[in-house]
Amino acid sequence: MASGAAAVLLAVCSVVLVRIARNIPFAGQLSFVLTLAAMLWWLFTVVFDLASQSETCKVGWSLAAWPGIVLVPIAWTFFVFDYSMSKRRIRRPVRIIAYIGLPGLVSAIALTNRWTHLLYGPDTRLVTEGGNSFVIFDHGPLFFAVAAILYIFLIAALGLLTFVFLKAKKVIRPFMGALIIITAAPVAANLAYIGWGVTVFGFDPTPFTFAVSLIALSWLLVNNSMMDTAAQGRILMFYATQDPVILVDAGGQFVSANPAAKDFFSHQLPKHGATLEHLDGIGPLLKDLIEDGDINSAAPIRIGGRVFDPRAVPIDSPIQSQIPLLGWSISLVDITERERSAEALREALAHAESANRAKTHFLANVSHEIRTPLNGVLGMAAVLSDTALDEEQREFLQAIEDSGQILLTTIGDVLDLSKIEAGKMTLENRPFALRIALEGARALFSAKANEKGLNLSVEIHEDLPKAIIGDDHRFRQVLHNLVSNAVKFTQTGSVTLTAEPAENGALLLVRVSDTGPGVSREARDTIFQPFQQADGSDARKFGGTGLGLSISRQLCHLMGGSLQLATGVEQGATFEIRLPLLPATDEPKAETQPVLRSAPEPTAVDVLVVDDNKTNRLILQKFLSSVCRVKSVSSGPEAIDLARSFAFDVILMDIQMPEMDGVETTQKIRCIEQEIGREPSFIVAVTANAMPEQLNHYLSEGMDEVLAKPVSKEPLLSLIKGL
Repeated sequence: MASGAAAVLLAVCSVVLVRIARNIPFAGQLSFVLTLAAMLWWLFTVVFDLASQSETCKVGWSLAAWPGIVLVPIAWTFFVFDYSMSKRRIRRPVRIIAYIGLPGLVSAIALTNRWTHLLYGPDTRLVTEGGNSFVIFDHGPLFFAVAAILYIFLIAALGLLTFVFLKAKKVIRPFMGALIIITAAPVAANLAYIGWGVTVFGFDPTPFTFAVSLIALSWLLVNNSMMDTAAQGRILMFYATQDPVILVDAGGQFVSANPAAKDFFSHQLPKHGATLEHLDGIGPLLKDLIEDGDINSAAPIRIGGRVFDPRAVPIDSPIQSQIPLLGWSISLVDITERERSAEALREALAHAESANRAKTHFLANVSHEIRTPLNGVLGMAAVLSDTALDEEQREFLQAIEDSGQILLTTIGDVLDLSKIEAGKMTLENRPFALRIALEGARALFSAKANEKGLNLSVEIHEDLPKAIIGDDHRFRQVLHNLVSNAVKFTQTGSVTLTAEPAENGALLLVRVSDTGPGVSREARDTIFQPFQQADGSDARKFGGTGLGLSISRQLCHLMGGSLQLATGVEQGATFEIRLPLLPATDEPKAETQPVLRSAPEPTAVDVLVVDDNKTNRLILQKFLSSVCRVKSVSSGPEAIDLARSFAFDVILMDIQMPEMDGVETTQKIRCIEQEIGREPSFIVAVTANAMPEQLNHYLSEGMDEVLAKPVSKEPLLSLIKGL
């Protein structure tokens, strides 16, 4: 019976050893497997010891058990160290000596015990009581020495486990307590055997106690319990997470909650099996969960001043049954800080958009308030230029016109920069003649270049197409800015425009080169930034806002290309424009040539000027009086009265007027035309509002064309002549 019980333990330990070694990874696995292997050898010798009847066999099997007896507590101690400390800190040579050296030494002593009697003395004898035969050992001197060494290992293991138990979190303490019991039980059994002669079937109870303890611990391993890292990790997540987690059964009744949920809901959590409908935000979620089986699409909920993202994970039954769902794990992920950050970002975005609208509104107002008087300055200068002036007076007048044009260019640059920064700059991609654009830049600045004695030339590669697809207006804007700068900064020498294909015809490369002073190394990285110039000192020789190059580079980027300052240029500066080269299949329409300052042929055109500003009315009348029949009024109602009784060919309509603005006046005139079935007049918005959205708005409200103030004589006459 005793040998049969030992054999059963041996078989169970063998199965457990194979299972643990192959399938269950955990910290200290090698030491644990070695402990089980040593335990198997010990049980193996016990089985044959119990089955033997002679003293010689029993003593022989007892001596053969010593390698296992020594290795079990040593390997177990290293397992406790590895598992509790989560890594090996004892060097490999020390382990090898402990695993092989000490068991080997004791084995050698056991083999020579017949002659030395160091483990079992000569008084060892066989005793038979109640049909059971067992040996009463006469323990030799080394028996107690070896036992003392093994007790040192086991006491070290118990001390380490006690320390870890005291330091561990509550969720880990049950397992550490189990390890303490498993370690202490065989020690207690061995002390009882040595001190008081307690036996099992007349045999030392230590191996049986150790075997049962190891089997119990292995059962926990096989069932993914305390020693399994993954299982412990999942349990730790439940207890350690700061997000409330509530477990409910399949019917929505309360089962359990983690510490975070208990702290957050406090006394509101019910007893096991009660409903959670009374919890704010949780009750409706549970109802949806039971009905639909999902709450992961639910909106965030607010509870106790916090914001949570509710999530539900089903707890499936591990066995096939009629109830496949055991319940739900409901976690409330705290997203309060994320929501606060998102709200702060939304507020910042709203403030930024508001500031951008305020800036746009401010720029629009500034543009209007500057363009309105500037219209009077440049307009009257143009009117004055048609009168008899001596040379000195004409020079003074030219200074007025130049200053006005500089101011007008500055306003345009500021508005362009604002549109680019707001992402409202739009481009028009249509065919245009590349050569005409390049030659136009040369013609525009040739007079200024001639005044300074500069040679301004254009070189166009023969492989370039006659027409390309792009924004002609913005391309010219960039080109004119570069040529204007080159002429301005160059005192002697030349300015050259070159255009050629690049990168196997994929790009258009335009260079504007000059023989001026060039750009210093320090200024190369700043000249393309807004309001920056190569010479930013108060004593700089050349004026300007420093917006031109910044706007030009950003326009090139919007057109899919780049603008950069070429390196390695020995003299002067070379700016390179790179744009996608898209040949046009259709020839662009011929451009209308501007009307020169010669008096055109009289035309029978009736024009009505509507403007509350007396100066503006006077300028337009002077521009048109030689070629048109002109009438003027100062308000919208006056214009409506005249339009009701007379059909004007053209109406030049101011936008901002008291009583009734230009848009409303236009709409009322359109209604009159429809009522009497009259052909509509060509209404032109003449306005100091130059923002793109404003111009588009006027066109959408029934106006036919827009002229931005200040109005020049030539474009106005060209418009009238083209009708």
